[in-house]
Amino acid sequence: MRLTDHKFLTTAILLFYNLPFIALSQTTANIQQSELITLDKRLSGITIESIQKTPLPSFQPDAIGILTSKQTGIPQQFWGNSDPNVIARLIEPYFDYTLPEITALWQRIVLSEIDAPTKQGKSGKILSARIAYLLNAGALDQAEALLKQAGPTTSNLFHQAFEVGLLTGRAQTACSNMLRNPSLSPGLKARIFCLARENDWNAAALTLTAALTLNQISELDAELLSLFLDPEIFDEANPPPAPVPLTALDFIMREALAMPRSGQALPLAFLHQDLQRETGWRNQIIAMERLVRSQALPSQRLITLYQEGIPSASGGVWTRVAAVQKLLLAIEDGQSTKISKALQDAYRDLNAVGLGFVLSDIAANDLNGKSLTAKGRRVRFHLQVLHPDAAELIRKVTPQSATDAFIKAILLGKIPQSANSEMQSAIRAAFNGTTSFNSLILDAKQGQMGEAILNSMTNLVKSHHRDPAAVETTIAALRIAGLEDEARRIAIQVMLNLDEPI
Repeated sequence: MRLTDHKFLTTAILLFYNLPFIALSQTTANIQQSELITLDKRLSGITIESIQKTPLPSFQPDAIGILTSKQTGIPQQFWGNSDPNVIARLIEPYFDYTLPEITALWQRIVLSEIDAPTKQGKSGKILSARIAYLLNAGALDQAEALLKQAGPTTSNLFHQAFEVGLLTGRAQTACSNMLRNPSLSPGLKARIFCLARENDWNAAALTLTAALTLNQISELDAELLSLFLDPEIFDEANPPPAPVPLTALDFIMREALAMPRSGQALPLAFLHQDLQRETGWRNQIIAMERLVRSQALPSQRLITLYQEGIPSASGGVWTRVAAVQKLLLAIEDGQSTKISKALQDAYRDLNAVGLGFVLSDIAANDLNGKSLTAKGRRVRFHLQVLHPDAAELIRKVTPQSATDAFIKAILLGKIPQSANSEMQSAIRAAFNGTTSFNSLILDAKQGQMGEAILNSMTNLVKSHHRDPAAVETTIAALRIAGLEDEARRIAIQVMLNLDEPI
């Protein structure tokens, strides 16, 4: 076949796929023209009075959510009159190794059904950024739920739904929608993949050949698609290099062919594959740790996974597995000295990788009221203040240090009487209302609460939670928005983050 034949064939294919829409558009235009001519004849000589028009409220995709304002505690007018472009830029990034409360609050904001900004902007931009955040955090189930609520109303939302479908193993619906409406397709690569998924192998191969001939697809993409369509030609000794950046579609096709990974850390959203496939206990634990830290998955799943085998080595992930297993065995044994030592070790090892908070349920349920050593009691206190029932758990606890006394006062809704550090002074000022005004606090007071809170939390994270001014501004902005509990939890976690190892 000559090159011109390929071009003709490709044009014919594309015309075939779009012909129904072209024909429909032309038919609609003809009908509309005919109706207008007929209407003109009927209305000849008739005077029509002017009609008052009242615009209907427009649909706001940025207001879509899966949790109500009452469920999340996020104010209905959280965004106020902020610029949607600014909100979208602020809300999209996921920050690893941050305070658990910042991660939890960020996700609640993303999932909340609250009013869109009153300021006009590109419709749906904040919604798309919220879904992008969930993908960045590996929260596929949450992203899927939000996308289902929104529907594939735009090309960008469809692309995100397609990516989520690929990574959850539920791409069938997205592929079916794409093949029915080619305009939704993220590109020829996705279309070829979906044709193959629908068992239309000939159409997939023909589209690939035509696309390559017309330079509509890169050679690297064409090579991967060729191997995906015909795995028998794959030479395991010479796999194609992983593209940079690695898309979800690239990753899924490479995994299907059992190609080696690049060795670089995978995006969080890709890690669910290691939980679904028999990848080995170690890889499952590594994936689960990252997804629990991002709060894409609940903590209990990690504790359960830690107990599913015997550590085969020491160091790294195996140290954490062994520490949790020893703690659970010590609790069963009931000896206070052993429990205290195992609790210290497990807290130290998990806290080193930002996972200390996963032990809070154990501290609240299995260790509450148990006799422990002084150090064991202090670790238990630090874990119990992270628990949702923290106030009841520590109400009668006697603090063992000035820092713990400060933390207890904050947790119980009191303002500490004194401060022993610059950080404590900043926290105290934020709660007693003596914070100096700055631009972010002014924004919050003028109705741009969400923008001020996202900005202040971003500054706090970038300071590694050590900048007193960033802490003070974050707490003050949260309190202006009525998020008092969140402000107190962040203050407590900042103090724990600064505390000396026990």
